[in-house]
Amino acid sequence: MSSNTRFVELMSRMLDDAISDEELVELQTLAESDPSLRSQLVDHLLLDSLLDENLGQEPLTALVDLIGESSDPLLPTAPVPASIRTHSGLSTTVITRRWPWMSGWLVLAASLLFLVSFFTLQGNREAYAKASQIVQAAMHTHAAPIERIYVVDVKRGETSDSRFEIPRNVRVATQGDRFWVQMRGYREWAWGRNEQGAIWMTLGPKRAVVVNPNEMGIPLRYIGDLYTLNLETLLQNFLKHCRLEMSDGPADSTIIVATPRRQWSNRPLQRATIEVDRETKAIRKLVIEREFEHASSISTFTLVDSRLADESLYGPEGHLSEPYRIFSNEMSATRRRELVTNWFGPTSEQWMKIQETQPNE
Repeated sequence: MSSNTRFVELMSRMLDDAISDEELVELQTLAESDPSLRSQLVDHLLLDSLLDENLGQEPLTALVDLIGESSDPLLPTAPVPASIRTHSGLSTTVITRRWPWMSGWLVLAASLLFLVSFFTLQGNREAYAKASQIVQAAMHTHAAPIERIYVVDVKRGETSDSRFEIPRNVRVATQGDRFWVQMRGYREWAWGRNEQGAIWMTLGPKRAVVVNPNEMGIPLRYIGDLYTLNLETLLQNFLKHCRLEMSDGPADSTIIVATPRRQWSNRPLQRATIEVDRETKAIRKLVIEREFEHASSISTFTLVDSRLADESLYGPEGHLSEPYRIFSNEMSATRRRELVTNWFGPTSEQWMKIQETQPNE
């Protein structure tokens, strides 16, 4: 792998906050060895911070290191505050460098960023750390063997053009990264996802159907996007990919707003508002705003009950009575779609896609 290719790879990992300490040292070494790479690194750091309107710890540390002891006579040498230059695995003193060239606008922009960070980074970092600790405490709470029940309310945004009718009277039971959903209305049914991402759904007390990810039609995929609640993964993504800010809320709870720096899935999050109980650290309310390709939505999960988890309910078997049958890959997609349509009516015909050729047909 060429040094330029490796440099681009490491720079991308740094901007995504996914770089290790060893890789960061390697990136710095490559930048020191080639003035053009050094200039490219600074340009990307500045552009990334301006686009994100936020300076991450790693990009800021690298940027301050780049400009901290520039040989440009117009740029005064200033000590770098420990709160800025501290980074896990890095020296607490700035490595002495003197790089011969830096364009005037870049020096000015870097200097302004340095001064702003000197006064604001410590406070921002402390606020982010406190919000992160609360989210981590919520993850710990929800990993316990306690099942929490949330009532779900979904509203379409102004940009939605979907004709799919949103189900009413929906409850989600969740424990850690597992969940199952109870739908009530014209039909009462339960559904969930297995480890492979397939959706299982009950068709009365004796039958259930499994729909694989590649068989899901748009309406069923939309249902999954709206009501899936893998809390452990969701909170981990908030910590890894989002800016976290605390805001005013009820006296007995803490409100945290998560805004993505970058998207991490095909279910694009616009914003999440998390209300955490101050005493139990359980999530009392979670509002998720998403913008899909042709639709936007706001899903609100409100805690209504807590109880010991019934492990059997996280699969279709726990919702069925003996003798029962679960139809999966051993039955053709065409036949499984017929079962779904017969139970839910003709509006569910588009829940499953049928390939041009199906085995055993």
